[in-house]
Amino acid sequence: MSKTILVAEDSLMLRKVACFPLEKAGYKVLEANNGIEAIEAMSKAEVDLIITDLNMPGMDGFELITQVKENEKFKHIPIIILTTEGKRDMVMKGLTLGANSFLQKPIKPDLMLQEVDRLVNKKAGTPGKGDK
Repeated sequence: MSKTILVAEDSLMLRKVACFPLEKAGYKVLEANNGIEAIEAMSKAEVDLIITDLNMPGMDGFELITQVKENEKFKHIPIIILTTEGKRDMVMKGLTLGANSFLQKPIKPDLMLQEVDRLVNKKAGTPGKGDK
């Protein structure tokens, strides 16, 4: 059974750039425009990993990370942050909240797949606190 990756990104173009290589690699991909949609998707399907932007309308990535890590049902799910170059303080905040790793935009498909494979196969034993 293929693993399910949830991609939360408000930019449709960037979301598609992330989703295409994941689907091509055999992952099932769920898409969300913001954190609210991501939580809704997680309540309907089992998710093995989350890739999230930080700046999104409705519910941003920080709040998404917080809600995931505070929920007994979801807190084991590894999280990768998508960030723009030069936002180190935002990355550190996300890792402190419980994200496991981060990737810089623009997305490099090979690097993203390598990180997804690492985290999905590891099954993040200790929730978050920056595995990278």
